[in-house]
Amino acid sequence: MKLTRSPQIWRTLLAASAAIAIGAGHMATHAGAAQAQSVSIAEWAGQVWSKAQTGDADAALSLISRLPTEHNDPAVQLLRAGFDRREANQAQAEQSRTDRKAEARTEMAEHLAKDNLTEALRVAVEIQALARDDEKTRFLTEPDMRDLIKRAERRARKAEEEGSWLDAQEHFYRLHLLHEEEGRFRPDIERVGRRIMMLRLYTPARLHEMRNAQRIAREEEKLPPFNAIGEDWREKLDGINRNMVVRALNTSNAAYVDGADMSEMLIGGLKAVRVMATTNDLDQVFPKLTDRNASRRFLDSIDTELRQIEGRRARAGFFELSQTLDRLFRANNATVRIDEEALLHEFGNGAMESLDEFSAFIWPDELRRFQRSTQGRFTGVGIQISLDEAMQLNVVTPLEGTPAHRAGIRRGDIIREVDGESTLGISITQAQDRITGEKGTRVTLTIERKGEPEPINYEIIRDEIPIYSIKGWNRTGARETDWDWFIDRDNKIGYVRITQFTEATTREMRTALRDMRRTGLNGLIVDLRFNPGGLLSEAVSIANLFVDDGVIVTQHDSAGAETERQRARRGYAELADLPVVVLVNEGSASASEIVAGCLQDYNKAIVVGARTFGKGSVQNVYPLSGGRAALKLTTQYYRLPDGRLIHRRPGADQWGVEPDVVVSTLPNQMNDAIRLRMDADVMPVGEDGEPLADEERPDPIGLLNDGIDPQLETALLLVQSQSIVLGGSRAMLDKKILTGS
Repeated sequence: MKLTRSPQIWRTLLAASAAIAIGAGHMATHAGAAQAQSVSIAEWAGQVWSKAQTGDADAALSLISRLPTEHNDPAVQLLRAGFDRREANQAQAEQSRTDRKAEARTEMAEHLAKDNLTEALRVAVEIQALARDDEKTRFLTEPDMRDLIKRAERRARKAEEEGSWLDAQEHFYRLHLLHEEEGRFRPDIERVGRRIMMLRLYTPARLHEMRNAQRIAREEEKLPPFNAIGEDWREKLDGINRNMVVRALNTSNAAYVDGADMSEMLIGGLKAVRVMATTNDLDQVFPKLTDRNASRRFLDSIDTELRQIEGRRARAGFFELSQTLDRLFRANNATVRIDEEALLHEFGNGAMESLDEFSAFIWPDELRRFQRSTQGRFTGVGIQISLDEAMQLNVVTPLEGTPAHRAGIRRGDIIREVDGESTLGISITQAQDRITGEKGTRVTLTIERKGEPEPINYEIIRDEIPIYSIKGWNRTGARETDWDWFIDRDNKIGYVRITQFTEATTREMRTALRDMRRTGLNGLIVDLRFNPGGLLSEAVSIANLFVDDGVIVTQHDSAGAETERQRARRGYAELADLPVVVLVNEGSASASEIVAGCLQDYNKAIVVGARTFGKGSVQNVYPLSGGRAALKLTTQYYRLPDGRLIHRRPGADQWGVEPDVVVSTLPNQMNDAIRLRMDADVMPVGEDGEPLADEERPDPIGLLNDGIDPQLETALLLVQSQSIVLGGSRAMLDKKILTGS
């Protein structure tokens, strides 16, 4: 439900229309009869906007479809041409959907006949993604699908029993995708995923070996040799102690938003330890796990604890936590002798996972990375890196003005060593951990460069690297702030992508708006797709640019009581009367949902795209052990101005922000759009810091002209329907255009 406020944009458009009419007062009287059969472009535009805002997207688009293909106002003709292009692109996409579904069904049948369940599942997931909403449930009940699901589940469970963790994960993951709404395979994917994460931590070389064997079996290229840089699990778990875990669970028991049950946390912790003890590849680091008798006795002790907790009627607390840990440690010391830090690490993770996916320990080894992600800044050398097809660490581009750029690092350089240690087989995370570091410290990158006979060593002093969260339509220069902000310069329609909400987001946004206003701004598209969130204060500040008064968001505790509210400050809403469309999708979460939902509630924007993620919870961070670690705990929920709960709670059928205009995309469309956007955003620079003229970059206009991004295409069409009036069009239209009669 939207708040009852009349759309200011419609009033602005009608005012513009009235001004035109007054200015035309000298026209001949005999034109009155013709005028009676006509409507102004402003009145038409107001109806388009109103229909879209009230969720009647079909009616809004139908009004645009009735524009004449020929008109004496070129702006009207261009708008109709844009609609025709969208229709043609959609028809082509629909045909592509139909053709691919037919091909995929044939492929699935062939894979089933060959008992290739892995590929059959992959294709089944694609078919479901291509299906319309009313087709998805029917698809799962088809005989071939029931057979596939039954056989794949049996294969997955057998693979897990045999310790084929990657095969089990792959099968369960795709089964989970097919049944994601009901969560049928969620416990399985979480359990097997936990095993894989344990292998990644404790026996990364073994996991690398398993992945390589899987690639060879599929006749894919082998992985490079395993690189052990920074992979010592003892270093990663150093500093974990019992007090850290006890304090975190006690805090959760008292402060968790939905009233944490200590018993459930104990059960979650014990089950995680049980998974650890039954993951046989961990015996490389915990050799007593190979002792079947010892393992059996340890598992029996865990099962006994689980039965006692599940049968206890009284609410558990600190005493039960302490006693459970005492018995767990005694059983462990008498049997499998897993290191105490490892036992606490898995117990703690399992306990937190029993609450929700956003509550978690931030262990000592993870704290710096977490702080970097929440502060919106990091210290390093200033390069974008990737792994190429040969798994080499490749420099995508040095960022202008950063230490790497000043040192002479170039696009296309291959980083062979970091501080003398080989990068062969390194992961992106490993590379980031090695290259980043404290401000003022030094790191040496050994570079292989085309045309140079020998590797080149660059000693670089790390510095703070600014993170820019506001991006425009088309990159124009070497600086991260060099953008053409106009997606439609003729109609003066701006475009901004907010990638996350950092402490500089509002400042960057105001700078972009100043640039746009120099040439005039008649409409704006705000792209929040794939924005995971960020700082609440910045989300509130961005919303305040559109909303001049009223509540922007409130926080509520487990009892539903309001604990805090953020209001708009008067005098800051410089965009209040501008036609705005906000783009969202399944990757829009948290702070981005607050902005989109707030603007929707106050009728300050039309929201276009797909329903958002549904992450509307507040996490407080509690320091542990003198700040050496931390607990991230969900303590409150956000509500939008109209009272809507953003958060997706278990079993809920409503969550997030539902767009006013829903526009679906095909899987290949979104993949192509992401790839084009990423390539277009990279501006290769030379040694002089200037863009390389001979480097080709894709033009983002392909997102529209080639029908790659139907959500963006629809957003632009809606804003154009308003900017045509603000741009001064005096077009008159046949009155029948409003009714279609």
